[in-house]
Amino acid sequence: MGFAAVFVMAALLGAASYGTGLLPLTVAFSRSSLAALTTYGTGLLLGAALGVVIPEGVETLISSSPTPAFATPFIGLSLVSGFVFMLFMEHQISHTVHDTPQSGPQQPEQAEVTSVEFDVELGELERDEGIPGQSASRLPSRNRNPVKDVVENQRRALPLTLGLVVHALADGLALGSAALSETGDHTGAAAFQSIVPSGLSVIVFFALAIHKAPTALALTTSLVATDLPVADCKRHLAIFSASTPVGTLLSYAVLSFFGASGSSRWPGVTLLFSGGSFLYVAAVLQPSLAQGNALNTVGGEVLTGRAKTLLTVGGMVTPYLVSFIFGDDHGV
Repeated sequence: MGFAAVFVMAALLGAASYGTGLLPLTVAFSRSSLAALTTYGTGLLLGAALGVVIPEGVETLISSSPTPAFATPFIGLSLVSGFVFMLFMEHQISHTVHDTPQSGPQQPEQAEVTSVEFDVELGELERDEGIPGQSASRLPSRNRNPVKDVVENQRRALPLTLGLVVHALADGLALGSAALSETGDHTGAAAFQSIVPSGLSVIVFFALAIHKAPTALALTTSLVATDLPVADCKRHLAIFSASTPVGTLLSYAVLSFFGASGSSRWPGVTLLFSGGSFLYVAAVLQPSLAQGNALNTVGGEVLTGRAKTLLTVGGMVTPYLVSFIFGDDHGV
């Protein structure tokens, strides 16, 4: 797949993320609908990683190696590297937030119950920063310094956006490497001008779009809860929405510059790296998210166990359905 198709898909992904993130400014969402979308996104990531991205990475790596045995060490190392990278980034961001000096009284502990958590790293940052939920943020306050409040709100909003931007950049690597692995049958101008995406890129694009939707909603909701002006909320959302397209285009350009193509080893390595990062998000971050939502829900679970199972399984099956509809050059 050529650069034109990569650019179009990256632009659509950014626009969809930004448009979704604008909805909390005008529309109220129920916790159950957002929890359902998050659970479905978890299944999508698992299905895309286990059923599409990782097998595609293994096939690409083996086909570009002299012998299958030669590719074996790269398979495990790439998967572990992607998993460890996301683990390191999560803890590093959390550590940075812990080290940020607190310049004001902490919010009451009850505010944590009302905070909205749709992505685990976002929820951790909210708790560390003492950001209240929407209902708490709208309570009247006295003796407040407007200038100091603006500075404090901006300081609280920065780590929220930064943490999600880093993860979104890593997501862009998956789409860029998926697109690059499909350029093996095209060379030169034909590869650059191709605008028809094939199965793997469509599956990764769809998984990322669904996964980013609740995260964009959560980011905007949390920024509004900090009493940040609407214009600043839109600016933070735009930075987050642009991070995955930027990561996609950068990864595609860098790998292309170093001579990577469908017949080289790098597309397979980057696909496996992305698969490892997907597994971390789906297997480590999202279960913590589900547990946090259960603890923060008054009166019981947001979703029943059966609903969670059906949504997760449905998400895992979706990548296979997409591959049958759009086709897959590598026979997924």
